[in-house]
Formats: sequence, structure tokens, C-alpha cells
Amino acid sequence: MYKFLITIQLQPGTRVRILEAATPVQKQTRAEPGCIAYDFFTCTDDPDRLVFIECFESKEAHEQHCAQEYTKRFIAFHEQFHRSLTFEIVNVMQPA
Repeated sequence: MYKFLITIQLQPGTRVRILEAATPVQKQTRAEPGCIAYDFFTCTDDPDRLVFIECFESKEAHEQHCAQEYTKRFIAFHEQFHRSLTFEIVNVMQPA
């Protein structure tokens, strides 16, 4: 499993534009082979911060997602509104 968090600090007042653009991309991505989860969250303590939580069956499935034209267009669109971005790969902990 390949799971990661993306935290984006946005320029003030741009959140709605990004979330509107995200809706069709989310639908397309969730239909991709290998996509387990593709979710967007807003932060209650900071309206200009978004968190994307994405999970794919493998790193290769994620690479296929990144190769899609709609993914490339969405990334190019929202990058112009970033103040900062953090990408963190996370491991799913299993009980001992």
C-alpha cells in the first residue's frame, strides 16, 4: 500500500476555487485501478490549509495516476495558489 498526506498552505481566499476544481478530479481518480482512497479535507483552525489523503495499492498505481492528463491539469492549476506544500508518505501501523 502507498499512502500519503499532502498539506497545502494556500494563499488567502483561494480554497473555494481549488475545491471546486478538485471535485471532478476526485471522481475520476477514485475510478482508477489501484486507487483505494482520494480525499480532501479543510482544516477547522485554518481556512487556508487543505489536507489531501491519498492511498493507492502501490507506488506504481500512484505513478499511473500522476500520468493522467486530468491530474497534471489539476496540479498545475492549484500550484499557483500555494504558499507551501508538505508531502509525507505514511505507513499503516498494524497491531503487534
